[in-house]
Amino acid sequence: MATQQTYMRGAQKNHEKKHMTQKKIIFLITPSTTEAVVTTTADENVEENHILLPKAFEDCGWEVTRTTHDALGLGPQGIKLASNLAAHYDLIWPVGFGPQNGFLDRSGLLDSIAPDRLITPISTQILQHGKSAWAEHCPETHISNNPSTFLKVLSAGQGSWVLKPMAGSFGRGVQVINAEQGPLLAKIFAQSPGNYFCLQRFLPEIIQGEIRTLVVGGEIIGSYLRKPTDGLHANLAQMANAEKILLEGPAAKLVANIQQNLVDKRIGFASIDTVGQWLMEVNIANPGGLGTLNRLYKQDFGAKVVQAVEHFLS
Repeated sequence: MATQQTYMRGAQKNHEKKHMTQKKIIFLITPSTTEAVVTTTADENVEENHILLPKAFEDCGWEVTRTTHDALGLGPQGIKLASNLAAHYDLIWPVGFGPQNGFLDRSGLLDSIAPDRLITPISTQILQHGKSAWAEHCPETHISNNPSTFLKVLSAGQGSWVLKPMAGSFGRGVQVINAEQGPLLAKIFAQSPGNYFCLQRFLPEIIQGEIRTLVVGGEIIGSYLRKPTDGLHANLAQMANAEKILLEGPAAKLVANIQQNLVDKRIGFASIDTVGQWLMEVNIANPGGLGTLNRLYKQDFGAKVVQAVEHFLS
């Protein structure tokens, strides 16, 4: 009997010790059905992140809390999330930007949390998410809300260009344009007054596909090829095909360069889209790709994500 009691006490202590040392993470999730969600980048599998990411951490023994973006508040003791102080959690992971209403107020609250408790500091997530933040790695790029600026570029240069809405998603609104299509350009700007657009040199190599590389905590989780069926759109939402690929050559060198930039800026979750030696985009707010990697390679990359995060936090 004494031996059994001793065993029970030991088991209870081990349980309490495990509970005390268990890492805690909270995900801020807004269902994709919510209207007016702020997402300047939405791509394949973003709808899966709110399922795959929490599951990965649960499978690895973390205590996982799910709540909505607007479950943020401030009291005398500091920022609260889901009735707990921010300091209660080892990691706070906003999945996307959340609803447009209250966006700036939520950002202000998140910005007052210690940056090392967020997967990416909110100010960095906002400022480094746009297409302009990484333009030095991209094909020749112009950004403006004035159609006459783009008309001058089109008339001065030969070849085709790609027009992209700065707030576009899923490849919507992306189209090839040339100098003869001035009226079309004017019409597009007239339909979105004041909005900024990106005009980027068209790369014929896109027909061979665009490589997406998912990076967590500065570590590569995996890469795959997104091959367009229409010669332009590499988004899986636009019916592009996904294939396995080995990241090598100029693309690997470019990704390594951007990896270091991500680490320097303490960006914990991102995807890097490349065509040859050129960067197409860095997605930070809620990059998709984990589900595609799982399906293509027939393995669960969740544990690799968690391991990279743990290394990132240490």
